[in-house]
Amino acid sequence: MEIQGRIKEIFSLETVGSNGFQKRDLVIITEEQYPNDIIIQFTQGRCVLLDNLQKGQLVKVHYNLRGREWVSPQGEVRYFNTVEGWKIDLIQMQQVSYNPSQGQFVPAQVQAQTTPSPMNQQAQQGEFFNAFGQAPANQSDDNVPF
Repeated sequence: MEIQGRIKEIFSLETVGSNGFQKRDLVIITEEQYPNDIIIQFTQGRCVLLDNLQKGQLVKVHYNLRGREWVSPQGEVRYFNTVEGWKIDLIQMQQVSYNPSQGQFVPAQVQAQTTPSPMNQQAQQGEFFNAFGQAPANQSDDNVPF
């Protein structure tokens, strides 16, 4: 599974228990109509994945959802979930540029560093959509005078 968002917080490395278990937490905030703060845990050797990241960066985090049962000393049963990260892709924003010869702005594009854009592949296979993801208009049905 994967989730995309902006880095809100990167916590320090923690060593838990007597066996030296290491964990490090990352909080991202999703960029949607109702944003969510999602905490993602990285463990053991994957903690180093957070070393070169900074607050505010846009990332795609690949994760596994883990669940477990815990029984307290009093016999109460509780359930816990962990969002366990295993890979991070840094999303780069390309700048919006102005093309004076055409008198228009070229829109910014968002693209992950490690994955090709499926929109580009689809356009090459039959030009189904333009650069903005819209189907081309039928020229004969267009009665606009300009």
